[in-house]
Amino acid sequence: MSIFPKRTVRNSVVTIHWNFNTAHLTDVHVFPYVRIGVKAPDGKITMLFEDHVLGLPESDEQPQPNAKPSLKYLNKNLPLLVIAEYLSGQHQREKLIEILQNIQSGRHYYFSYQVPEDAPLGKYTLISEVHSGGEIRHSKTAKDDFFFVEKVSVKDEEKSGEDSKAIVVNHSPEKTPVKIVSCTPTGAGKMKTHIEVFELGENEEKAISLNSPLNFLLYNEEREVLPLQQSASAYLLRNQRVLELNKNDGNTYLLKKDKEEAYKLTPGAQSLWSKSDGLLPKSKLSEEELEAFEELSSEGLIHSIDF
Repeated sequence: MSIFPKRTVRNSVVTIHWNFNTAHLTDVHVFPYVRIGVKAPDGKITMLFEDHVLGLPESDEQPQPNAKPSLKYLNKNLPLLVIAEYLSGQHQREKLIEILQNIQSGRHYYFSYQVPEDAPLGKYTLISEVHSGGEIRHSKTAKDDFFFVEKVSVKDEEKSGEDSKAIVVNHSPEKTPVKIVSCTPTGAGKMKTHIEVFELGENEEKAISLNSPLNFLLYNEEREVLPLQQSASAYLLRNQRVLELNKNDGNTYLLKKDKEEAYKLTPGAQSLWSKSDGLLPKSKLSEEELEAFEELSSEGLIHSIDF
């Protein structure tokens, strides 16, 4: 079995892949009762599939001499991520070869698990049972049939003189990998970054030094981004669907794709438009810039972004 993603958050969807392979059947059929489900850290079980699945034997017909080989299987449009998931697991080489050989001959099923908004954090394990003749067969990849639901938050910011630290909290009872990206603008829209990757321990609180003007924590396979500087509650970002035209006379015009009209920016609005790169804290705006923001925002030209 394979799981996408292996790390997720509350109120999300996890996709589970199960391969039912009957290539070993030569002259008999099977009709097992199959149960696929998810067991949460608190023990609650959610069943995704419970039904009988018919498996018919392979044909023993031999191709005629010099005849074009006939197809045995329908084409399986298997995502590359499924193959990559199997290859990254803790399997012996022989088991990997068997898994890869069974991909084309197998019958592939996909199930969706909705992670609730109040889901317990931690490790979720998959249930895979194939009942046949009173016996139960489990997944060949059982050691890797799990995923994590994570949550990391910024609790506070501590200041001591010129030094600042952000207190981050891992709310999960499992270790959670995180990535700290410290950003220093160098002018003309460019920046230099320093990166640190480590694991937060179970339910750990950790102080992170804020050594740069902008610092971010990324987790959940880098899909979740948290600003570590608490002073900024929102950031300004230019509408990425608006076309910018700079004329030789120094004027800047903005064009929306769904309208024929254009906006001519005043010097103050042009300056704010240029600086609104998604990392400009709204709390840093002057009174004049706040007025320009209200005008640009009302026209949908600049967005206020909350991480």
